[in-house]
Amino acid sequence: MPPTTSIPRFLLPKRGLIWSKSSATFQIIRHASKAAKGKPAKKAPQPILLEKPAKFNPPSHPARKWTAPRQYPGRNLSKEEEATMKTKQYPKMMPPPGTFMHWFLHNKSIHLYITLGTLSTLAFTVWFTNFQRNSPFAHMLPAGSQFFLHPIAYTRTFFEVLKLTSDYNTQETIERRRARVEDVAKRDAYRKAHGMDKQQGFGGWTAKSDDEVLGSGMRIGDGKKAEVGGG
Repeated sequence: MPPTTSIPRFLLPKRGLIWSKSSATFQIIRHASKAAKGKPAKKAPQPILLEKPAKFNPPSHPARKWTAPRQYPGRNLSKEEEATMKTKQYPKMMPPPGTFMHWFLHNKSIHLYITLGTLSTLAFTVWFTNFQRNSPFAHMLPAGSQFFLHPIAYTRTFFEVLKLTSDYNTQETIERRRARVEDVAKRDAYRKAHGMDKQQGFGGWTAKSDDEVLGSGMRIGDGKKAEVGGG
């Protein structure tokens, strides 16, 4: 019975008959795995290359021309049936000519009036809301429901309140302008009292009297005008 344990190779001699047998066996196995000497080795298949044409050659037989399918309309319709089809309403389609909806959708004047009316209503609503919020006499306006019950009285009261508000705003504007003019006059008097009027810069921002307003002549000195002699 052969031994089951193997001897390490480094313990065996480097030369001897024991190695000649193994090398012969290795050579036999190696030659058996190789291809036969008489047959050449097969090369990998290469892709087929087509020759580049000198110019584009269209096919001799083009695609078949598309033709509409043949339809069979059937019998001819009578005049009554044609008139009925013109006024017939189909689902998800525009209304046929001659109907009210067709006239309403295709009339430009109606759409113009609707657009301008909507914009005017929105503008008046915004203006009226601001008027009620800013007017000091807004409490004198009647309730909004009174416009439908007594439209004439409501309109008359509204215009009266509008006139009062306009007069109030005009008076406030006049007072503000008067206060500014008085303030400028006080500043001018202060500058003259302290001798600062001669140091006035370009443009003259202080108030001027009627004599100091430039006329047809050239202003000199203390508001006098230079006389231009004839000849």
